[in-house]
Amino acid sequence: MRIALKGFQEHAVEEMIKELSNAKREVREGSLQSVVLSSPTGSGKTVITAALMETILEGTDEIPTERDAIFLWFSDQPELNEQSRKKIVSCSDRFRENDITIVGPDFDQETFDGGKLYFINTQKLGRDKLLTTKGDKRNYTIWETIQNSSKQYKDKFYLIIDEAHRGMNRTSRDESFSRTIVQKLILGDPEVGVQPIGMIIGISATPERFLRLLQGTQQHQQSRRIPRIIEIDPEEARTSGLLKDKIVLFHPTENQPSDWTLLSAATRQLFMVREEWNQYTRLQNIEEINPAMVIQVEDRSDTSISKTNLELVVKTIEDEIGPIRDDEIAHCFEEDIDIPVGSRRIRKIEPSRIQDEKEIKFILFKMSLTTGWDCPRAEVMMSFRKAQDHTLIAQLIGRMVRTPLARRIEGQELLNSVSLYLPHYDSQGLKSVVEHLKNDPDIVPPTDVETGNSQVILNRKKDSEFIFKVLDELPHYRVENSRKVSNVRRLMKLSRLLTSFHQIDSEALDSTKKLIVRTIFNEKEKLRVSDVDFERKVNEADEIIVNPITVEQGIWRELVGDPIKIKLTDTNISELFNRCGKRLGEGLHMEYWSNYYDKTNPNRPKLELFITLERKEVFERLEEVCKNRLNELFDKHRITIRSLPSSEQEKYNTIRELSRIPEAIEFIAPSQILIYGDITTSDYELYDNHLYTNEDGKFPTNLNGWEKLTIETEMQREDFVGWLRNYDRKTWSFSIPYEDSGKIKPMYPDFLVVRELGDNYIVDILEPHREDLDDNWKKASGLAKFAQKHWNSFGRIELIRKRGKQLKRLNLNDDIVRSRVIGVTSNDHLDTFFDALSI
Repeated sequence: MRIALKGFQEHAVEEMIKELSNAKREVREGSLQSVVLSSPTGSGKTVITAALMETILEGTDEIPTERDAIFLWFSDQPELNEQSRKKIVSCSDRFRENDITIVGPDFDQETFDGGKLYFINTQKLGRDKLLTTKGDKRNYTIWETIQNSSKQYKDKFYLIIDEAHRGMNRTSRDESFSRTIVQKLILGDPEVGVQPIGMIIGISATPERFLRLLQGTQQHQQSRRIPRIIEIDPEEARTSGLLKDKIVLFHPTENQPSDWTLLSAATRQLFMVREEWNQYTRLQNIEEINPAMVIQVEDRSDTSISKTNLELVVKTIEDEIGPIRDDEIAHCFEEDIDIPVGSRRIRKIEPSRIQDEKEIKFILFKMSLTTGWDCPRAEVMMSFRKAQDHTLIAQLIGRMVRTPLARRIEGQELLNSVSLYLPHYDSQGLKSVVEHLKNDPDIVPPTDVETGNSQVILNRKKDSEFIFKVLDELPHYRVENSRKVSNVRRLMKLSRLLTSFHQIDSEALDSTKKLIVRTIFNEKEKLRVSDVDFERKVNEADEIIVNPITVEQGIWRELVGDPIKIKLTDTNISELFNRCGKRLGEGLHMEYWSNYYDKTNPNRPKLELFITLERKEVFERLEEVCKNRLNELFDKHRITIRSLPSSEQEKYNTIRELSRIPEAIEFIAPSQILIYGDITTSDYELYDNHLYTNEDGKFPTNLNGWEKLTIETEMQREDFVGWLRNYDRKTWSFSIPYEDSGKIKPMYPDFLVVRELGDNYIVDILEPHREDLDDNWKKASGLAKFAQKHWNSFGRIELIRKRGKQLKRLNLNDDIVRSRVIGVTSNDHLDTFFDALSI
């Protein structure tokens, strides 16, 4: 793949391959099988399926190489097919343009060609369509091509049903189960001469109807099909960075009488977001994002194309930002014409083209814009529709929440949110939108939905650059729910970044390859001495026994199943060699072969490599060597990496996050902080000396009693400079790992306090610590372990409790206190330390 899959996407591919391995055996024996991917909106189902197809063609431990596999991709609309084709071409390094065919009316083959992907939509398969009838020089109907391919290729013919919930309705009025095109393929149809396709892959956000149809086939022996279901947890899509973190809803108050007021506000919001994006992309030296606003207008009236005054829409926008060019506005109405609005004509555009036409800033549409809609740069939406249309609005938001760069933007709250303006919605209407967002299985909303009317933007305190430089060097941890990878792959990723991408270390990549290859060779030499059968397996055996094992995340484990015997033909040895490539990754199997190539026996190093990598101790040694090398490279180039733009630093942070054992990264203080609440109420107090302030230089927040006492006590110190309220679970939050029931979780100390130390600044971690929570002692132990590793990067690291009007502190930078807290086993146990050791 040309793009790096998210951890949950890699896991989905692995699980699908496991299910396909079992399903394929059943198909070869005459059974009907289906593998169903339940992939929520925004999780990248097309990317996952592209990776799956590549894996099938290249082979794995579970499925041998299938270079002649055929993939027939069905959807119910041509535009969906074209959108999927574009995505696959852009993300796959296996499927080129000539490997993909859109089946058109002139298509006429006995079978599909092996190793290729075909797209077809159901509209082309009606009785009156050219593809379904012979004549006019047509030798085979499309049904015959499908049937012949299925019969000849069996389990290597994959029917992919995109959005498999479509066309699956079964009612008492249906004349048969085979009335729809997709049903014909699932159930078979003697009338058109097609039997049920053996291997079906269904992909959908809502596969329930598809699964109900499959359930209905169980009563018929000839069409009985076993569904194998792989579900992606929506939470994984939320936390992956593919979706925005927040939806911000703006709506009228009693003092906002007009929807035109909100359109003006939405236009200002768009240009604030555009400026933030422009600043970010300039600093990072990456391509501009060009954010756009989508404007949802009312349906047509008897006299006009929309009940909404489109001329006033344009005028309101221009009153805010000045004249807009004709190429900066377009519409997606059902009318397939340019439409006159005042003295201009607004051009028609197909939804699938919006993302690529970067000059467009404003898009007008009426109903839900879902088909063909994939425009992550749509950052702001304004809807003129009434409150009863909350379903349509929620569906649109489900498409808008995708992140433009397919990742979270470091330290940028504003750029990780999407803004929605709803002038005709009251609080109850907003609740309906939010509830629909959270409960519609077709939509995966961001983690938070906030009311934008109370949004407050806090910017960095002026003349504080030196303070933030110190903050940005602090070690902390991001405990992501992400798929971990082996140290071998992490080391290769790091080395490639250092050498090929950033030219930091010209020798890193070559030296890493040599280290890995040499380590494997040395382990092979050990096996030659310790395993008396090693030479016989390489030189004399006609066949080899292959154990059912796999290596995932650098962990060697046995698979369910019995060992199999494989004849040592040239073809089989090449397939075993390719398995080594899958286990190691990064083309390292080829590096090994080229280093130890034997022209008299080219297959020998391939077989040696496979036999060596069948041993658990080899992978454990390899992981250890690569871990040590990772640490060396990170330490050696820390300062240079830190000088890169933040988006490039994130690539190195990601390598840290891929480790099974959490690794520290450097904190990135946000460019601004967003809070949501009416700061004029008694719920908020205004504080001085915070590192982020409003226009009056104040920081509005709500602190409980001991938090307030803690920070007021700090402000009275002579060396006090400033403070940061460390919010829980914001994307930028300073976090520390702790263990709870075998899982690693993040904790968020309440305050970072900056003090003067001579001519420098030093940062303290202060955690006013509640004693009534079940995981209280676990967090305390986690903070103590953090202090053990990173004490020299901070001034004080303290757990604090309020006793009467005084604060009791456990100083975790004290060796004795720290060692005691690390070993704490309960809340009562921790209480004894506060009584005995606090100051």
